[in-house]
Amino acid sequence: MRARHVMSSPVTTVDRSTSVDECLRLVGSSGFTVLPVVDERKHLVGIVSEGDLLRARFRELGGADRGTDPQPDEMSAGDVMASPVVAMTADAEVSELASAMLRSRLRSIPIVHDHDILGIVTRPDLIAVLTADDAQVAKEVQHRLDVYGGAGRWRVDVAHGSASIYGVTPRDPERNVIAALADTVPGIAEVHFPPE
Repeated sequence: MRARHVMSSPVTTVDRSTSVDECLRLVGSSGFTVLPVVDERKHLVGIVSEGDLLRARFRELGGADRGTDPQPDEMSAGDVMASPVVAMTADAEVSELASAMLRSRLRSIPIVHDHDILGIVTRPDLIAVLTADDAQVAKEVQHRLDVYGGAGRWRVDVAHGSASIYGVTPRDPERNVIAALADTVPGIAEVHFPPE
């Protein structure tokens, strides 16, 4: 299974000039624990975590002498972001994502194509994949196929991440679309069309 199957998209992003307070509001409303920071071309240049934002905000409350650093109410994403960012492509295997998260103690990894953000994968996304059982996955595949082609047109069985879709002939012009619909369901690693 690849990053494109589990990533959340679209992603809430900020630019370097976004204030820390606005970033905190976005984290609170989006449910994400990080905000990718983009430049004027919308290319990924950094990442701001909820920890970065809390540290910036609580410096003000602690009354620490910060010298020439910006005051917390003047701080922006550019002042607190981490850069460079660990990012991966949509074709990255889920095991690579998990390994990078554990090795670098990351909670999220942006998914990019030529520096453009396509999505983001979080630890809860990976946990959802690991805890989904075959029946739940099959139900989601069946739902997508029913929405696309009408209820009962195709039948799906799932075993250990392998989807078997019945009712599709080798010359069916929709075969690739059906495979793509099933393949995008988290928990599906491969798609087969067994003969009936």
